[in-house]
Order: sequence, then structure tokens, then C-alpha cells
Amino acid sequence: MAFNPDVHQIKLLVINCGKLLWPEERNVTTLYRKASEALGIPTIETTSASATHLPTPKESAQERPEKFASTCPKCGEKSYYIVSLCKSCKASEGGKYKVMFECYKCGYSEKSEEPMVVWLERLGIDFGTQTKKSLGIETLTDEGLK
Repeated sequence: MAFNPDVHQIKLLVINCGKLLWPEERNVTTLYRKASEALGIPTIETTSASATHLPTPKESAQERPEKFASTCPKCGEKSYYIVSLCKSCKASEGGKYKVMFECYKCGYSEKSEEPMVVWLERLGIDFGTQTKKSLGIETLTDEGLK
């Protein structure tokens, strides 16, 4: 199973509620459990065994095609997704191709020599410069190790 960003955002909200209720508590797991109980919300356990990786482009396109897939030029289904290719992978042909578009329904694919950032701009995706905080990511080192 892939990491679910929606569940992560819910957990962050619950943890922030916990920080307001128990400002002296530093353990986010404890804050999450105590705040969930106080709010009457069931906890959602996420372990490294259940969330083993961030979703791949294919998984994202399959789970939410309306957001992460476009229409395949061959089969016409909304199942066409973009993949970044590394220089050493076979599909890049020695680094010649940087991006591949692939359909998870019919298997049709196209490669492009243009970098991922160019394609993202064409698709109207502009990430700009972002910080962990603006992305809603919290880590142990945010406030320094104590």
C-alpha cells in the first residue's frame, strides 16, 4: 500500500489539536492518540509495513485518474500518466529520453527528450519553491532534537 497524503493531512490536524490541548507533550504519536480520543475520532494506524512507499505515478493515476491521468491518444481512456526516467534505466536509452508517457490500460507509451519540469509546466503544474512547512511535512528535526 502506498502512503496516503489525505490520511496524513487528517493526522496533522488531529496532532495540531493535541498540541493545543497538551502543549507540554512532545511525542506526536501520543498527541495523535490522546487528541483522537478527546475528539471521539477513531485512530488510523499507519505503519512502515502498511505504507511502504510514496505512490508511484501509475498508482496515483489509477487511484485518482481525474487528477493524475490524461486521455490516452490510442485507447481514449483517462489512463495516461507521466513518468520521469533516470539516465541509467533501460527506457531512457542511455539518458536520451527524460520522460515517458504510459497508458495503464492499453500499454501504449511515448518517450520525450524534454525534461520533466518542461512537461509539468505544459500541463499547468507549477510547484515553485516550497518548504517542508508549506507542504505540511513535519519531521523530528523541525524544532531541533532535544
